[in-house]
Amino acid sequence: MQEVELTVADVMTTRLVTLSPEEHVLDGIDRLLQRGISGAPVVDQNGRFLGTFSEKSCMNAFAVIDNERQRRCEESPSFVRAKDCMQSSLVTVSLDCDVFDAIDKLLTNRVSGLPVVHQSGEFKGVFSERSAMRVLIDLTWNQMSGGPVSAWMDSDRARTVTEQTQLSELRSRFSETHYRRLPVLNHGHLVGQISRRDVLRAELDGLVKSYQSNSGSMMLSEWFTPTPRHQWRVENFAFRHVATVGPDYDLMSVAQEFFLTSARRFPVIANGKLIGQISRRDLLRSVQDLFPREKQPQRPLYLSAAAGDVATVLK
Repeated sequence: MQEVELTVADVMTTRLVTLSPEEHVLDGIDRLLQRGISGAPVVDQNGRFLGTFSEKSCMNAFAVIDNERQRRCEESPSFVRAKDCMQSSLVTVSLDCDVFDAIDKLLTNRVSGLPVVHQSGEFKGVFSERSAMRVLIDLTWNQMSGGPVSAWMDSDRARTVTEQTQLSELRSRFSETHYRRLPVLNHGHLVGQISRRDVLRAELDGLVKSYQSNSGSMMLSEWFTPTPRHQWRVENFAFRHVATVGPDYDLMSVAQEFFLTSARRFPVIANGKLIGQISRRDLLRSVQDLFPREKQPQRPLYLSAAAGDVATVLK
């Protein structure tokens, strides 16, 4: 019985997209969308970690932008509904899908959540990266052998919206919850899904249309820079009090924190400076070969001595 001792340093990502605190918030939003990432660390010129500029930061920024746009242009945001910007081609899983196959789907398709649907198309819940963290904890501490997705999925109906839900409501829902994707239902059946990124793209498209109608020849960030300019710096919308980890943290401790919080990634800090980042996906990939598979002998999964601490938390 071999114990696997992995730390954050073994699996963290070191090539990161970072933002400076002085960057214009619109440039920060555009950078996240162009790179297809949900957040970026904010660091000063010496590499000191200052906070995280996330999709939630962007949502908060657009709430302020809407007010400024209406003041300057005397117009309201265009009427956009969920059905106008949702994704309808989705990767889904069934209620009886093996949980390890579901984790494979998460990793292979590079998504943070999978809608769980009945064979009739009725929406039943979501199996997410956070759900996978619970699977990892159950494997490690309880020595569970797996089971269907239905045992770990999140069935909270408060996370769903309809095709007619307006963009402002979608933004508010994302700002007030930890959800990254909202299933779109029609009479209980899944017809699409809308993510924070979909909302941000729709918000930015609406802003660009206003800019094209009112700006003349100015750059977007120049056109949308009221006095004082420093109001629109990335640092004013970044979250400063975020959880961080050190390079020597063991992976079970990190898995525990991922399960107990809404964080998708943790900055890795050494001596006050950013040296890397670890995400839920990084962690799942690092232990993927330890997940039991059909026709393979079941073996205990040991990641660290932190399993006892996890059990205490889950009681």
